[in-house]
Formats: sequence, structure tokens, C-alpha cells
Amino acid sequence: MKKFTLLTFIACFSIFSGTGLLGQVAQAKKQMSLGIQNGFSISLPDTEDKFIEKQWKKFTKDYGKTKENKKADEIFIEGAVIKTINGENAMDIYTAIENNSIAVFFDNKNGFINSTDNPKEAKSAEEFIQEFAYEVQREKTRIELDNEKDQLKKYEKNLEKLKRDLDGYNKDIEVAKDKIKKAEMNIVQNGKDQEKAQIDINTQMKTVEMVQKKLSEIGKSK
Repeated sequence: MKKFTLLTFIACFSIFSGTGLLGQVAQAKKQMSLGIQNGFSISLPDTEDKFIEKQWKKFTKDYGKTKENKKADEIFIEGAVIKTINGENAMDIYTAIENNSIAVFFDNKNGFINSTDNPKEAKSAEEFIQEFAYEVQREKTRIELDNEKDQLKKYEKNLEKLKRDLDGYNKDIEVAKDKIKKAEMNIVQNGKDQEKAQIDINTQMKTVEMVQKKLSEIGKSK
């Protein structure tokens, strides 16, 4: 029981630890295409940058078209309206993704959102980025779930195959039993046939002897 519990714990730990622990959204001034500006960043452990970028584009698709600034290694959205952050007012959003983390800069046309000048908007921006991080984790977990379901299907198919094999083996046994039964009956019959054959041989030997004697007596005087 203890061994089972330990193995179960290890298996569960492996599953949940594989998702990695999310960091918290942090505000800091960082270098970006428009100089050193205030941004919001979060670490996404065990997550490839390409995956983060794909999910970010998906997460922000309703706010505008994502464009690339290859020179600055950034992606950006012009005129994005995110009501939860800046109401009906449009913003330009700049995003840098590297080393399993994402940094997002919100330009509200009066400057980049930060806690000092825009406490309410900054808090909403943090919540926005945090929700994105959760969505990344959800998507990773959905993919993991699909993979585990696929693996489960493979195990189930293997079990069905084993069951079919077992049915085949049982049928083979029944066929073999019938063959054995028939062989046993044939053995009994063969014994009887051998006895009859031996009688036929003995009888025929006597007949041969009689004919042989008859042959030897031809032409001899009595």
C-alpha cells in the first residue's frame, strides 16, 4: 500500500510539476523599440517563445492585427481598444518575447501605462497579462490532456487487441481439444484396427502355409 501511494504521488508530481510554476506580473522599465519604457512582464517556465507568441496573437486577436518589428524583435498592435484597461481609448501595444517570458508595453498616447501615473490602468494591465499567463497554462494543459487522452486510447486499443488475442487463444485451445479428443478416439480405433489386422495376418499366414503345402505336394505320389 505504501509503495502504491508513493508511486501515485510521484506520478502526480510529475504531471503537475511538468506544467511549471507561473510567476507574478512585474512592472519595470525595460529597453524596447521606443527606448526605455515602463512595461509589464511575466515568466512562463517551460514554455517555448514561439508558443508564447502564438498564444499572444490568439489572445489579442480581437483587439487588432498583430504586426512584427523584426529589427527590434517585437510584435505590436496599433490602436487596440481594451476596455478593461483603458476604456474606449485606443492604445498601441508593444510586446517582446524572449527566454520563456513576455514583456508588454501599453502606450495610451500620453505615455506608457505605469503604476505611478496610471494606477487603475496599471492594475488592469497586470490582470490582463496575468490572465494571458493563465490562458497559456490552460492551453499547455489542454495539449497535455489531448496527448494523455491519445495515450489512453493507445492503451485501450492495446487492451482490446489483447482481449481479441485471448479469444483467439481460447478458440485455439477448443480446436486443439477437439483434435485431441478425435486423436484419442483414433488411437482407440487404431488399436482395434491393429488387433483385427493382426488376426487377418495370422489367418492369412495359415492360408499361405496351406497353399504352400498344397504346392509342395503336387506331383508327389501318395
